[in-house]
Amino acid sequence: MKDIIFRKVESADAEQFVKLNNFVWRVAYKDIFPEEVFEERDNFASQKIQDFEKIYYNDDTEIVYVAEHDGKIVGLLLGKTESDYNHFKEGAYADLQALYVHPDYQGQGIASKLKEIFVEWARKNGAIKFVIGVLKDNGKARNVYEKWGGRLDKHSQPFEKLGKKYDEVFYTYEIPEKEQ
Repeated sequence: MKDIIFRKVESADAEQFVKLNNFVWRVAYKDIFPEEVFEERDNFASQKIQDFEKIYYNDDTEIVYVAEHDGKIVGLLLGKTESDYNHFKEGAYADLQALYVHPDYQGQGIASKLKEIFVEWARKNGAIKFVIGVLKDNGKARNVYEKWGGRLDKHSQPFEKLGKKYDEVFYTYEIPEKEQ
């Protein structure tokens, strides 16, 4: 991980960011979703690239970071200070919405570092806990979230894609106060 740069997303990252997001989705969910789901994402890629600056930005309520190696984006992070999940709004959870690392770079600590960046940002912006939603059948991601100390919440909800419902489960985390 010594040559990995972690930084805020820039408008020039649009194409690489969207393509990495779609690629990792395809790899992570290939045994869960039908091909049509990935085709739909690919069909909207150019629109997402065009609207990139409207969708992905950094401020006190949203964070978008990338991990870069030799000019190539190999990881990405999306988060908000307030969860989009209704169940977690009352609890004032920050939401780690997406954390993806290219398969060739997994197992090098990149995801853990991106999570640390999110936690520090969330803490700085007043969060004391956060949530990660994940498809129930995504065992690989769930193992990572459990290794990070996440607690499986009793709440679950359907995640719908192309008219089919999939179970989404949630891991919650306390954000420790910054050590002095």
